[in-house]
Amino acid sequence: MFTADTIPRLQICTHGNALAKTSPNAPCPCGRTEKYKKCCRRWHNGAPAPTPEDLMRSRFTAYSLGLVDYILSTSHPDGPHGKPEQRDSVTDFCAQTAFQSLEVLSASEDGHRGEVSFYAHLSVADQDASFGERSTFYRVDGRWLYHSGTPIQRT
Repeated sequence: MFTADTIPRLQICTHGNALAKTSPNAPCPCGRTEKYKKCCRRWHNGAPAPTPEDLMRSRFTAYSLGLVDYILSTSHPDGPHGKPEQRDSVTDFCAQTAFQSLEVLSASEDGHRGEVSFYAHLSVADQDASFGERSTFYRVDGRWLYHSGTPIQRT
């Protein structure tokens, strides 16, 4: 689990990812209309995302900025991406991927479980790597955590 003291304060990677140098005044990569500083930055700085959708959007933005510590710390430890040994693969994914946009198709929560269906527009080496997923989230100690996802087809 993470606390405000253990989340990086916008430690941005600069692997050549086009969004890695996003200004706090730039539009947030998550697709909402707010500036980054008024949107996902607050979650990256330690505030708990209040909904599964907010966490999903903040994780997309974290991937686009290379905030690997945030990605790992918001992954459920029982899920496939919640292991510390995932650090290198997450870092490589962030560095090699252009995160173009996020479309949230639906979001719901029921108690301590939530789901978000989305379509992420990505490219790797100028090749389309976009995908759709239905993500499952669990609230643990007052914080939403990404658990796992099931691929979905674009409709």
